[in-house]
Amino acid sequence: MTHIRQSFGKEFKKIRENKGYTQQYVAKEAMARSTYTKFESDSIVPTITKYFQILNNLDMTHEEFNYIHNHYQLKGKDAILYQFKTMAVNNDLNTLMNIRETTKNYLNEHEDNVVQDIFYICDALITLSKTNDLSQAAPYAEKVWHRIAQLDKWYLIELRLLNNILFFFNFDTSHFISKRALIELEHYKHFHEAIELKLAYSMNLIYLLMENHNYQQALEKSDSLIRLSKEKGRYRILGVVYVRKGIILTKLKKSTTETEGWIQKGFNLLEAIEDLSLIEELKKEVLYYMNAHTKDLIIKST
Repeated sequence: MTHIRQSFGKEFKKIRENKGYTQQYVAKEAMARSTYTKFESDSIVPTITKYFQILNNLDMTHEEFNYIHNHYQLKGKDAILYQFKTMAVNNDLNTLMNIRETTKNYLNEHEDNVVQDIFYICDALITLSKTNDLSQAAPYAEKVWHRIAQLDKWYLIELRLLNNILFFFNFDTSHFISKRALIELEHYKHFHEAIELKLAYSMNLIYLLMENHNYQQALEKSDSLIRLSKEKGRYRILGVVYVRKGIILTKLKKSTTETEGWIQKGFNLLEAIEDLSLIEELKKEVLYYMNAHTKDLIIKST
């Protein structure tokens, strides 16, 4: 049987006592109380199965315990994964360079597919930031896709990796990834991270469909995302999809009153939550898609 490599008994004892739990309570369904006593004194090391059962009895996840064990700090791969998640909302060049350096140092001492993928993703985003040339950046993203494309099933980490490089590929590949990702995420409906990924993939899919001039399908996806964003209280995303729905309706030759109403609604929502930087980005998107007359009306109204 596989055993935990490190001794955590004394830390388990401290947590148990802080929670006011007895040894009998924490040991239930894992081992005899007398055996658990030896574990707390670091005389024995539990199997992985028993380790997780004890954690469950302590009402604690492995992630939380590992964080406590590391003196409330993230170390090694955990720190890299945390930094990687921040890239979704902060991918400025300095941040990317720092994450790349951290992954490089880690890979000098460890072999790890996911950290290697994060390294490649940083290379892709850094190259794009410096050159503004997708053709130069795409080969790094393709290294990540080459590995993941061979997997029969994608889990949350693979889905997050792919979400960061979706726009480095042609429409067919990006569309395939988005559709499969949304299917895979249906298995994780009770996971908070999965909900965030579903929202992100849905938003990206709408953009891909718009870029491919598939406006009717983009409209259908927009309506679905509007419902999901309202249900989950994600008003930042809701504001963006309102604006995009207005753009889509314009491309579908709907009335000016209807299209401008949706766009104005989106900008009003984003102004209410004071997301000024996103408003500026969306103004650029409106300019990109709309004709001159409509552009002037919309930009003036914001």
